[in-house]
Amino acid sequence: MTLKNFLADLHADHEARTSRVRHGQGELTFFDGKLTHATGCLLPDNTLTDAECVLPQAKVSEDSLRVWMRRLPGTKLRRRGRLIIDEGKALLFIDEPDADLPPEHDVETTPAQPNLERDLGLSPRIRGLVRSELFATLLYGALCNTTWQHTATGTSWDCSWRSAGGIVANLRCEGDYMDWYCFGGEGLVDEQVLAEIKALGWELIEAELVE
Repeated sequence: MTLKNFLADLHADHEARTSRVRHGQGELTFFDGKLTHATGCLLPDNTLTDAECVLPQAKVSEDSLRVWMRRLPGTKLRRRGRLIIDEGKALLFIDEPDADLPPEHDVETTPAQPNLERDLGLSPRIRGLVRSELFATLLYGALCNTTWQHTATGTSWDCSWRSAGGIVANLRCEGDYMDWYCFGGEGLVDEQVLAEIKALGWELIEAELVE
């Protein structure tokens, strides 16, 4: 299989698992049934912004309790906030820099299947390490073209290059998947990265380096 065909297959798989819902100028994107992105969100000053859902796999009692992030214009920084869905009419983004999930969400977010993306996001150590551009680059590479297995349950996990870029961007709370997508080193697993992921309860079972 050529790299072009491989990327085309990844894109087709991603699109098959994606759905979108319009609300006026705004559009919500769902991946595997979970809210992930929003475009055309209205700010209080009547300008529009795009937003990303933080920890989309978290189960909350209502979607208004979810935490979203928007990019600050002219920077790679993002600000937390809430998204109000005016059914069929608009998506409204309200800045809330210290927005957090409700305390009870930890009980509800236990997934049916272990998820490496979730474990990375919930790890304060990983969120600290990924501030290093070098570690972030190596983590991106280690999430591409690899398969990981949860040691306690035997559940396997992998993701597309695009998803890997998005995971790193979300962990750093800046930029988006395009800042890391096709960055290089896809399938390369650094020793420190391997040790950090193993500490979260995951083992590497397959890796394929793209030359």
